[in-house]
Amino acid sequence: MLNCPMCNKPIQEVDERCPTCQANLALIADYIKDLQHGLELADRHTRSGRLGEAVWTYLEVLEIEPDNAIARRQVGRVVTAVRQFDRAAPSRRWARHLQKQTRFRRWLEAWEEGDSAWGWVFWLILVVGALVLGYVLGQQQLERPAPPAQVSTAPR
Repeated sequence: MLNCPMCNKPIQEVDERCPTCQANLALIADYIKDLQHGLELADRHTRSGRLGEAVWTYLEVLEIEPDNAIARRQVGRVVTAVRQFDRAAPSRRWARHLQKQTRFRRWLEAWEEGDSAWGWVFWLILVVGALVLGYVLGQQQLERPAPPAQVSTAPR
């Protein structure tokens, strides 16, 4: 149900004038008529089997009114069907399998190009680890007692 923008009273039928305040509702009437015409045209396309044209018509309706429940539901059905088709198609399964096989190679290539944040994290951990290892080995050298000097008992 639509409300008059001037008096905020509900309008039963969309006419050129509001029955209460006589405000001009020509733009709203054209808007509603275009919307209804788009929905009817999309429904005719759907019933005649021209699904591509029906989807485009529903998308045009959504451009006019993004919250239209009928158009959103119909476009959602088509999108769901396309997704199911993509998952079931053998060529798509094959492509997905190849992507899984090459995942490590693509990760390494991105790493070499410097696009990966994980590469920076790895190098940071490597450098910090080398510094810590050097520190620990240096501390161990300082804590060891020096070997006693050997006194030779051999005659000179």
